[in-house]
Amino acid sequence: METLQAIKLDASLQNVSLSVLLVLLTAVLGRVLYMQKLHPLSKFPGPWYATSFSLVGAIISIKQREPEFFMYLVKKYGSDKPIRISPTMLLFPSPSALKDIYWDSQCNQKSGLYGTGALGPPHLFSTLDGDQHRALRKALSNAPWTIGQLKNTWEARFDDQVTLFIEKMHEHAAAKRTVCISDKVAEFAADIMSMISFTEPFGCVKNQRDEKDILSNWRKGLTFFGFVGRFRFFRERIIKLPVVGLWFLPAISNESGMGWLMREASRQVSDREKLIAEKQFYDAPDFMQHCLEARFADGSPLTIMQKCAHVTLLIQAGADTTGTALGSIVRFIITHPSALARARAEIKTADEAGLLSTPVQYQETRQHLPFFVACIREGLRLNPPATNLFARVVPPTGKVIDGHFIPGGTEVTSHAYTVQRNKVLYGNDAEDFKPDRWLISEKRAFEFDAAQFTFGVGPRVCIGKDIATMEMYKLLPEFIRRFDIKLEKPGRYVVDGGVAYNEGFLGKLGVEGDG
Repeated sequence: METLQAIKLDASLQNVSLSVLLVLLTAVLGRVLYMQKLHPLSKFPGPWYATSFSLVGAIISIKQREPEFFMYLVKKYGSDKPIRISPTMLLFPSPSALKDIYWDSQCNQKSGLYGTGALGPPHLFSTLDGDQHRALRKALSNAPWTIGQLKNTWEARFDDQVTLFIEKMHEHAAAKRTVCISDKVAEFAADIMSMISFTEPFGCVKNQRDEKDILSNWRKGLTFFGFVGRFRFFRERIIKLPVVGLWFLPAISNESGMGWLMREASRQVSDREKLIAEKQFYDAPDFMQHCLEARFADGSPLTIMQKCAHVTLLIQAGADTTGTALGSIVRFIITHPSALARARAEIKTADEAGLLSTPVQYQETRQHLPFFVACIREGLRLNPPATNLFARVVPPTGKVIDGHFIPGGTEVTSHAYTVQRNKVLYGNDAEDFKPDRWLISEKRAFEFDAAQFTFGVGPRVCIGKDIATMEMYKLLPEFIRRFDIKLEKPGRYVVDGGVAYNEGFLGKLGVEGDG
């Protein structure tokens, strides 16, 4: 009797399991059928697995294969039409779509990808609503990050950091050490961004280390940032559960990384406001002071949370990403001997003519080193440091983008890695490092520049663009000018969560001219 009951129980459990499996299979097949045949975006080409489930894009991001996947899609479907890359998102691979997506004020609502909290409290970069972003941007206008103000106020401070960097690299050269070049230039960028934010740098270059693990912890967080942003169900349902947020998101109690940076920003803001209240503070043109003085249209200041969030913004958005740009450009130059020889010859000619200071000034690079500037532009084109899904939401009435009508509510995006390798614009050698393409004519250079998405375009263009540009125009020619770089390992350009960094780029430094 007991045996018979056990058999019946086992059979019942099997039936339940089969029923559950059948229900799940039916739900999956039903979703695939709807997404492929009935969804408003079903007319756009794209792989069935990615267009049916947002989890697919999250997995591709985790595997650090997103740029390659998008290039595969472009080669399969072409660049003349939008490609559906998720259930709700279209990728526009052509540069001609940039203006329609990013310059239209009615298309200034950001996708939910950035509203996850993975970057800490909301700031300009993570504010989704277009009107709120516009108000914040206006409050923070006239900030000390434009080229004119940087040249007048900060270039001497940049010089100090470049000089210190060169001194430290001389020490490594004298000791015949193998140096991780990608890490060293990223540490330089972290010091520049912290100097702009807080007046004083963190000391990464001085101490030759990643202070407070800012860079390493930033990179560790990219996988989660990419996953939660791309997996829609997780970002809209799971991450909002209190216990999940406490577990995954940065907290001021952290002893390093973004949590430490948030706490440090809060401390610095509090100390600065106290000094101002006691009239013991003498004006410093750093970004923190600018945030404290910022006012909305009605005259009200930023909230304490907004002040702290924006103080960290430059470091979050620009430290490791600028370091990626610096490292990639150096690697491209030294792995292309003809480019390296021409760059050095150009620097030597300008130097012998008395046209270069020590260290090189921003304007000197612009005026006297055209080939080197072309190398910088070409490196940024091929290895954009933030090749993310900068998606916008189409207004409810729909919108024509690059000649295609897109239904309202659709997420639309370009992609720097993909659009900057467009063969229609750049030719069949679009994936090759060819600085001379920027020197063909002013007209061609203008066309190429208009198609660059490295720093974004439109009203949400990267606020640290000019800071990053000044770093590249000052550090890189000075580095190539002073050192012979013997490549040991080229390392690799890694894209994790839509943000790039260089890993394992190793070399030994010799003093230029010593043979």
